[in-house]
Amino acid sequence: MTDTSDQLDNETILRIRDTVDTQYLLIITVLILLMTAGLWVSYTTHVSPETQTETEVVSQWSRTATFDHGATVTGQNPVYDTGQSLQNQRAYFPLISPVLSGEYQFQYAASGDGNVDVDITLQSTVQSRNDDIVFWQQTDQIGSVTAADIDPGGTTSTAFEFNMNQTRVQIERVEETFGEIPGDPVVIVQAQTRMTGRINGQPVNRKFTDELRLLPDGDTFVVNDPGEVENTSSQTQAFTTTREYSPLRSLGGPVVFLLSTAGLSISIFARRRGVITLSTTERDQLVRSEYSEWISAGSLPNQLDLQDPNVVEMKTLVGLVNVAADTGERVVYDQEQERYAVLHSSRVFICEPPLE
Repeated sequence: MTDTSDQLDNETILRIRDTVDTQYLLIITVLILLMTAGLWVSYTTHVSPETQTETEVVSQWSRTATFDHGATVTGQNPVYDTGQSLQNQRAYFPLISPVLSGEYQFQYAASGDGNVDVDITLQSTVQSRNDDIVFWQQTDQIGSVTAADIDPGGTTSTAFEFNMNQTRVQIERVEETFGEIPGDPVVIVQAQTRMTGRINGQPVNRKFTDELRLLPDGDTFVVNDPGEVENTSSQTQAFTTTREYSPLRSLGGPVVFLLSTAGLSISIFARRRGVITLSTTERDQLVRSEYSEWISAGSLPNQLDLQDPNVVEMKTLVGLVNVAADTGERVVYDQEQERYAVLHSSRVFICEPPLE
């Protein structure tokens, strides 16, 4: 068992050497590529790692604005009680609650400190328009407020009101006077807000415009409420960081470089010293092992004349094995003569080392 195992190990080593010898240029090329890749990975990871640019928000502030609106029921009706307050409705009815009142609220928040002055002006605009084309309009101021030294989180508000019944009558009079006018009437409660001062250490001078729209529809005003309006302003700063790599890359690069360098050095040294290339005897042994199933040990006649027409010399052992397969014979190996032969009828087919 030990001899068989040693023989198998020896044949394995011979096959490896033969493969390295025949594929030497390919192996050297692969090792050079691996060495280059390992060197590049090691250099970019440990010597000159890549950098990446990131941004972070260093300053941020935002403002929010809302319209609150409502009307008090003053006229008799089968739905609401007289004196009942209707708040933030989708529609109002001027015949039973003619006065629309409300409040515009403005607030800002900051990531740091702040101190601003806020100036708010409210206007009521009645107009007829089609998309961006205004055919007529009338504007009245219905509220204003000025507040100074407002800190983040502080709220500035101003109240407003106007008579929807009078506005409805006004629209009807204009239509009666001007006749048929293209476009649709609309009532706009517009808040113009100016804030000046400093937020997060930076000067601020901004103007905002918010609108609450009411669309007349017969004896009803339909409300188009923008809800909570928010604007955000931020300041970012870019900074460069060194890219971090995984442990696999940090260790893999040097390992691949060292192993490929060692393999390349060993391969070149072994090739130059003739350690890799098989000797004639070793190649004969390797070739013989490949066809061992067809070969039997035996003795051949001592008198074999290569000039005899019944003696055929084969160039390769594989050719001799093919003859044995075709004739149904075995390949006989005579160790004393170091000769392989196939005996068939009156003919002898032979092959002698070195084997190919």
